[in-house]
Amino acid sequence: MAKSTAYTGGIVYTMEREGETVSAFVVENGRFVYCGDDETAKSLADEQVDLKGAVVMPGMIDTHQHLYAYSRNLTKVNLEKARSVRDIKEMLAARAKETKKGEWILGMGFDHEKFDEHRLPTRYELDEACPDNPVVITRYCLHVNVANSEALNKGGIGKGFKPHVEGTVKFDEAGEPTGELNDEAATDILALVPDPLASREARKNILEKACHELNSHGLTGVHPVRAAHVDLPEYIDLYQDLKDEGRLTLRVYVGLDQLPETDIRTGLGDDMVKYGYYKLFADGNIGGRTAWLFEPFSDDPVDPENTGVPNYTLEELTPLVRAAYERNIQVGMHVIGDRAADMFVSALETVYRENPKPDPRFRVIHASLVNDDIIARIAKLPAVVDIQPNFLSNNLKWQDARFGKARETYQYCWRKFLDAGIMLNAGSDSPVGFYDPFWSAYAIVNRKNLEGEPEGGWHPENCVTPYEALRMYTWNAAYASFEENIKGSIKEGKLADFIIIDADPFNIDPMKIKDIHVEKTYLGGACVYTR
Repeated sequence: MAKSTAYTGGIVYTMEREGETVSAFVVENGRFVYCGDDETAKSLADEQVDLKGAVVMPGMIDTHQHLYAYSRNLTKVNLEKARSVRDIKEMLAARAKETKKGEWILGMGFDHEKFDEHRLPTRYELDEACPDNPVVITRYCLHVNVANSEALNKGGIGKGFKPHVEGTVKFDEAGEPTGELNDEAATDILALVPDPLASREARKNILEKACHELNSHGLTGVHPVRAAHVDLPEYIDLYQDLKDEGRLTLRVYVGLDQLPETDIRTGLGDDMVKYGYYKLFADGNIGGRTAWLFEPFSDDPVDPENTGVPNYTLEELTPLVRAAYERNIQVGMHVIGDRAADMFVSALETVYRENPKPDPRFRVIHASLVNDDIIARIAKLPAVVDIQPNFLSNNLKWQDARFGKARETYQYCWRKFLDAGIMLNAGSDSPVGFYDPFWSAYAIVNRKNLEGEPEGGWHPENCVTPYEALRMYTWNAAYASFEENIKGSIKEGKLADFIIIDADPFNIDPMKIKDIHVEKTYLGGACVYTR
């Protein structure tokens, strides 16, 4: 018979209600069986752990990640610290010195808006760095790539090439490709790259390593999302293998960008691995100026009339939403621009009005730029909004210019959503952004970058409280996957997923929330990480 353990003498935030704490809880068979005072907890348990005044919270849940893509990036050149085209060239040249002639070199994570030149490198600059290797580097947003000449040649992209979607391949005045490839334009080239994780065991090993890294930042749950058109696969069977082998240290709720060919619905699986939702993509992103807008981008030097790139018309989208909805499959959609959000909301309104169901929990994903009308319409739907707080922090150096003063108060306007009664849950979009929940909580509470800029916060009228921010990673995140009755808070009967941290996020300077460290992470009562 399994032993029961009492954890006593702590400051335990249940996250059931704001400010609610207990000093102790008891774990038995992977669940909380008591939450309350020290003496009662001791009387109910076989053994005791003294928390010695430490702060405890529920395990964190990241509701939007590309987990396999993150793990796969461990095999690539990390370009996050590049601050110029010269840096990019030097980093790639260093990898080329240890790479055989003709072998592929992939780079990941740069942000050209932070470069001294404020531009992407060209194919020719990558040629100079790696004259004997095909090269593709991917911006941190995952939507923008740059290839060198060798890689373009291998992909059949040259002068006169006609891309499937206009604007996804950029050309110079002479009609030659510059090397910039947006979204699916890079797919054909990347498909040529030999997979260093070709074996099943290699994939499982790298996923296991990635899960442990997430545990070290307090994560006990994740919603990984597959996006085949931008080479972001997820392998639900690998998660099942890891679970069966006792190697999975995160609870997984998988989103796929295709409807299942078999008759399954949302929730199939168990407490460790579940089929989650159908993920659609309405548009591109802000950094690459491919988000779909009502009004043009304010800073496009090439096309002043650029309003972005939609992937569907409303007439094409609505039947796809209906098909999933009628099968009781949760529907979510990537919408960055206001016009994209408007289209998805219109599709949801149509299918929900045709056949109202009690609790579909539609997921509006990102919603980076909206307007009052969109917010009001989402509030009338049985929907949640999946946000990525680190987008604000990461993009502060350049995001003002994209939309202009008239629209920027509606960019990442999380306070407006909350005041409208809309439930928000939070994720990182890793590897697009860093997955530490406390970094994200810092961003959403202070609306500043990690350097503490700007003073007073960027549009501080849209700030949220520390409780609201961390609720998005706990109870709200569990709600997004229909699991609020089994996880997301510390409560009798729920799964014993919890973390011990080194500071109290609700009683410190909000600027220091990003500095909180996780001391221990527990999944189902078992310790999966110790600092």
